[in-house]
Amino acid sequence: MNRTTPILLVALILGSIFVPTVIAQDSQQLRVVEVVWGFDGRVVTGQFMPLSILVDNLSDQPIEATARLRRVTGALNEVGGISTQPVFVSPNSRRWVQFYPYILGNMATWYFDLQTEEKTYTFDPMDQPRAIFDRNRDSKEAQLSLPAVILDQQGVATKSPTTIKHMPAEIFPPYATAMNGLHALFLDHAPDWEAPRQQALLSWLKSGGQLHLMKDGNNQTLSFSGILAPLNEPFPEFPVGHGLVTRHDFQRDGLSLQVVTPIVTPPGLTQEVAEPEQSFNQIGTGGNMAQEEATVNDDEILMWMRELTQPDHAWILIFLLSMCYVGLIFPGCWILSKQRRLHFLVTYGAIAGLAVFFSLIFLFVGQRGYGETTSLHTLAVARAEDATHWSSLEYRTLFVTSGDLYTLDDKDRQTLLASGAADERVDAVMTSGNSASFVARIPPFSSQSMIFRRRLTMDDWNLTIANVEQSGPELTALTLSFNEKFPMQKDNKYFVIHGKRIHTLKADDAKKQLTYAGGASLLTTFCSPAEELDSGLPFGVLTPSGNSSPGDSEKLDNPVAECFRKSLLKLVARSAADDFYADLKRFEMPEGRVRILIYAPVPTTQDMTVSADVKREGRILYVRDFPMQIGDSNAVPGDVE
Repeated sequence: MNRTTPILLVALILGSIFVPTVIAQDSQQLRVVEVVWGFDGRVVTGQFMPLSILVDNLSDQPIEATARLRRVTGALNEVGGISTQPVFVSPNSRRWVQFYPYILGNMATWYFDLQTEEKTYTFDPMDQPRAIFDRNRDSKEAQLSLPAVILDQQGVATKSPTTIKHMPAEIFPPYATAMNGLHALFLDHAPDWEAPRQQALLSWLKSGGQLHLMKDGNNQTLSFSGILAPLNEPFPEFPVGHGLVTRHDFQRDGLSLQVVTPIVTPPGLTQEVAEPEQSFNQIGTGGNMAQEEATVNDDEILMWMRELTQPDHAWILIFLLSMCYVGLIFPGCWILSKQRRLHFLVTYGAIAGLAVFFSLIFLFVGQRGYGETTSLHTLAVARAEDATHWSSLEYRTLFVTSGDLYTLDDKDRQTLLASGAADERVDAVMTSGNSASFVARIPPFSSQSMIFRRRLTMDDWNLTIANVEQSGPELTALTLSFNEKFPMQKDNKYFVIHGKRIHTLKADDAKKQLTYAGGASLLTTFCSPAEELDSGLPFGVLTPSGNSSPGDSEKLDNPVAECFRKSLLKLVARSAADDFYADLKRFEMPEGRVRILIYAPVPTTQDMTVSADVKREGRILYVRDFPMQIGDSNAVPGDVE
C-alpha cells in the first residue's frame, strides 16, 4: 500500500495537468474568428441578408460538416426552422461560411453550429444587430444612413478610408437575390471574382444599385472585362439598367464625408409632408390623418393567406340536424316514455341510439377536411432587373390534409428561403442556393408559411413607351406597347406610379397597348383600406379594381379571390421597400421616371416542385421602372444568364 500510494499521487497530478489541456485542445479545434452581418454590420427588415462567419480549423484534420443556423427569440424559444449547408474546412485553414437569414424583426439571437458524424461543434450565440430604420427615442433622423460599403481587395486588410464601412471582397454574395440590402458600393479595383459574383454585382446594379468607381492604387481608371464590361463607359455618370454608375477622380483616400453623406442619406428623409398630401390623406368626417403605411407588412399578408384554409362547413345542414336531434330527444323520447305497453328501457335505448347515430352524422358532416384539399397559395412581388430577369419576393402557404414530410425544391434560380413563422417552432430544414429545398413535417389540416426570393427568367414582353405627356408635375397621358407574351388574363390589374400618385392603366389586347385611364390617387391613399376613405377627396380615389369609387369596399364572396384583391394593396406598399423607404408617406418616384405595376396570376412556368399533388393558386405583382422617354424599353446591353 505504501509503494502504491506515491504512484497514484503522481498519476493524479499528471492527469490534472494534461487532461484539461487535451480537453481544451479538443474544444479549440474549431473557432469562430469573425462575424459580419449584412454589408456594413447592420440588417434591413424584410430582406434576406448575408451573414458571413469566418471559421478557423486549428487541427491537422479536415472538417466535413453540416453548418446549421437557428433563430431564437424570447426565453430560448427556437423559431422558424433550421438553415443548413455543407461545409468543408481544410486542416489549419480558415473558411467563410455564409447564410442568408430573412430579417423578420429587430430582436433575435442566432445560434450557429457545425455538425459532423462524430460530434457537434457549438459556438457563442450571435445577437442580431439593429436594422437601418430602427430608431430609439434618443436617436435623430439625421443619424440614419443607408447601407454602403467600400470593397477591399481579397487578402488585403486596410482601414483607409474611415468615412465608410469596409467589406472584404471574398464575402460579397454570389447570389443576386442576397443583394437587396445594399444601397451603394465603392470600388477602387476590378474584383478577381468568379462568374456568379460578377453576375450578382451586375444584377444588383441593373435593379437600381448605385456603383461608385474611383481611381485604382496607381491612380488609373478602372477597366473591367467579361460580365462586367458594361462598366467601362467613359462618362462621368451613366445608367446601367435602373442603376447608376458614377466615376470619381480620386483614390480611396479621397473618399470624404462630403462625398459619402449625400449618397447614404435615405430618400425623402428631409421631405416635409406637404399640405396637399395631408388633405388628400384625411379620412372620415372627422378629418383624422391616415396612419403611416409601412412598406414591410409580412405578418398581415401571411395571416390573410393562412385564413384561406379555414374549413368551409355546411352550417345550415348542421343546424337542421341539431334541431332534428333536439326534437327527437324531446318531445320524441318523452312521448315514447309515456307508452305504457313499452318497457322503460326502450326509452333509454332510444336516447342512447339517437346519441350514437347523430354523433356519427355530425362526425361525417362537420369534420375537418370537408371540402378541403392540399393547396399552395402564393403572393409575390417581382422587381424587373431587365426585360427578361426579375427578382421575386414570394409569400407561400402550403396547406395539407394529411400529416407527412413535405419538400419544396427549386433549381438554378438563386433561391433564398425562410419560414414565415416569426414566433413559432417549425420542424423544417432549409437549404438556399441554386439547389434550394424546404423540407418540413406538417401536421394534418395545418399550414406552413414560407418566404422565398428567387431570380426568375421570363419572356420578353417588349414593353415600350409609345407616348407620354405631363402638365406640370401631373401625368396626363401614357401609352405603352407590348407583344403577345404580355400577361393579358381577364382579372389582371394595371397601374402606373408617377411622383407620389398612382394611376390606372387600361389594356387593349387588340392594339397590344396599355393606355392611361385617368383614375388617380396618392399612393398612401391607395394602400389604405378602401372602406375608410372619405368620398369628399379632391381627386377620384383609385381602388384596387381601378375604379374611382371611394365608398365601394369591393369585397368578394370567394375567400381566395378576396384575399388576392386586398393583398394587392399590401404588395404595392411592399414594392417600395426595395427602394429603402420605411413608410409610403416619404415615397416618391424620381423625376423623369414612371413605375408600371401589373397584377396577374403566377405563371405555371415559375412554379416550384412540391412532393405532393397540390392545388396551386397565386398572384404576382410585376414592378418595372421606365424613363419617361418615347421608345424606351429598358434594354440593357450585356445581359447575361
